[in-house]
Amino acid sequence: MISPQFAYDDDVPRRPGRVPTGFPPSLVGQVQRGLNLYLPLKSPALMPALAGALEPLKKKKIFPALTRLADVHFARFVPAPDASALWVITTFDGELEPYIMDFVGEIGDVFSELLQFIEGAPRLPVQQYPQDFVNFIESHNVTQGGDVWSAYPNLTVLDIEALS
Repeated sequence: MISPQFAYDDDVPRRPGRVPTGFPPSLVGQVQRGLNLYLPLKSPALMPALAGALEPLKKKKIFPALTRLADVHFARFVPAPDASALWVITTFDGELEPYIMDFVGEIGDVFSELLQFIEGAPRLPVQQYPQDFVNFIESHNVTQGGDVWSAYPNLTVLDIEALS
């Protein structure tokens, strides 16, 4: 699946010195947005099972997908202190919907597995119902007080990689 975020078009102007030719032009000017995803569990008693399922998935599927997609600055999974919810907090480049759709294409099966623990989850599998998944993410993204501060506010992940 190719999302609009990663559609290449070499005729699109790029910021001089920032985005090398061949990088997705749609990321120009779309820098460091935050996702503060609140995922309430069906029961706090499920947190050990969710954590047990999540840990190997992070290493085998999630972290490699984050590397391949090349638009995520930071990502973390934080269980609520009372075990009632899991927070997925990321800082990414681009718009939210294409970002979500990239993950559906890369690791939709992971989300389908993890969402079985979540109250009010969308229809599964997410690959079959991607718009339901997008709507769910948008409705559970806590944006109040979720501003992103950055020491490098004008650099995308690809910019940073090009500089290193």
